[in-house]
This record gives sequence, structure tokens and C-alpha cells, in this order.
Amino acid sequence: MPTDAVMASYPMVEEADATGVVAAVYAELLEGMPFVPSLFKSLALCPGYLVLAHEQAAPVLPREEYRSAAQQLVTSVRAVAAPPADTEVRGALAEFAGPLSRMLLLVAGLRLALDGDLDLPSAPGNAPAPRPVQPPDPAPSPADAPAPRLYGEICAALETPIVNTVWRSLAGRDLLEPAWAALGPQVAATRGAADQLQATASEVARGLPWRVAASPAALEEAGLTDARPGMAAVLDAYLATLPRVLVLVASSTDVAQTRRHTRPPPAWSPP
Repeated sequence: MPTDAVMASYPMVEEADATGVVAAVYAELLEGMPFVPSLFKSLALCPGYLVLAHEQAAPVLPREEYRSAAQQLVTSVRAVAAPPADTEVRGALAEFAGPLSRMLLLVAGLRLALDGDLDLPSAPGNAPAPRPVQPPDPAPSPADAPAPRLYGEICAALETPIVNTVWRSLAGRDLLEPAWAALGPQVAATRGAADQLQATASEVARGLPWRVAASPAALEEAGLTDARPGMAAVLDAYLATLPRVLVLVASSTDVAQTRRHTRPPPAWSPP
């Protein structure tokens, strides 16, 4: 898979480029995290759907039930891969295990909603009030490509068009090369566990206490019916990619790290 094709095939709306309702959602997200997760930057390609997805997510993400379910996903795959030998690399990866698992549950819940499988009221489509978008610790943009060759290798190995924030953050800290040198060769061997994790996440998401749903009815009410196939494709890409990343990253966690990185506040962080 050519590196340039991978990098160009999946645009995101970065914090610096956010305007209107996208900026409003980003500003609200940034109240609880240092930068906007790549998932929301991808959903921002359809601002109206971004608002609906945020309305489904926001009430649930701070709940202990949600954090606990996400942590169980991490625990279930901690022994799948071998962690990098370097302590600094392991620590950096461990920071993302909880956030990745929380985003995985969110994607699964949004996909269920988009299929009409959540029996809930429609998300109302009310955007937050506009505010400045000021991430305290923005991740490097894929467009800036601190590590374009490795980004391409990662996307090819994981069979995804997505450059997750975990890789971008590691690149910004000069830790991506040793991390991928240790984890990349394990991708094929961990694929079965990743597929099982994806199925488990969908089952768990079905039982979470969502209050409203970014459902087909919500899209219709917002005049976004034509956007449904595109948003489904985005969610499907993340639903496949996040487990493949998480089974690699979870190997760097231990009990002490897990407690440190999942204890509130904040309730959730970017993947």
C-alpha cells in the first residue's frame, strides 16, 4: 500500500482548522482532554453528524460504568502481545490503553445507533455554544507528518487509512520508531484477538447507558440522511482499527499503570 495514498485517503479536521459547530464541539471536548481524538476529527467531515455523535457520547463518557467496561477490554487483551523492552516507550504506550478502549466502546455504540439498533430517543442536534479551540497539548497533524514512512508502514500493516493519535503522539516524542519496531512484527499474530475484541466491544456497547442515539431518525430530522453511508464507513474504519491498535498497546500496561491512567478525573482522554 503506497504511503502517500494512505496518508491522503483519510482527511481530518484539525483543531486549528475547526470553525462553526465543529469548533463548538471541539471546545467542549477539550474541557476534559489535552487534544481532540482522531475519531472526532474524522466525524467532523460531516459537522451535523459530529454534533449528533457528541450528544450521544457526552452523557455516558464520564460514568464509572463506562470507564469500568473500557478497562475490562484492556485487561482482556493485556497478554496478547509482548511489550517493547524500553521503559519510556512502554510508559508512553500505556497512557493510551484506557483512551483507546473508551473510544472503541464509543465507536461501537455509534455504529449500533446508526444501524437503528439502540432503542433510544433521537439525539436532538443541538450544538454547544461556540468557544475558542485551544488544545493544551495538540498532537502532530498527519499533514505535518513527523514520521511519514512509519505512518505508511503502520497503516499498511493494520490495513487502515487512519493514523491514530497514539502514533502521532509517539512521533512527536521521538518514540514511534522503537515502539513500532517492537509492535509491528506482532500485528499478524494479534489479528485474531483484535477481531474478537471488536465483537466483544459491540456486545458491551449495546448494554451501556446511552441516553440518546445518533440514529437514522436523528439524521433524518437533521437533514443528514445522505451522510449516513459516509459516516458508516468512517465508523467501520475505526471499529476495525481501534482493536488492532489496542491489542498492541495493552501489552505495555500493568496494574499500577492501569490504575494511574484510568482514575478520574478526567473521565476520558484521546486515543
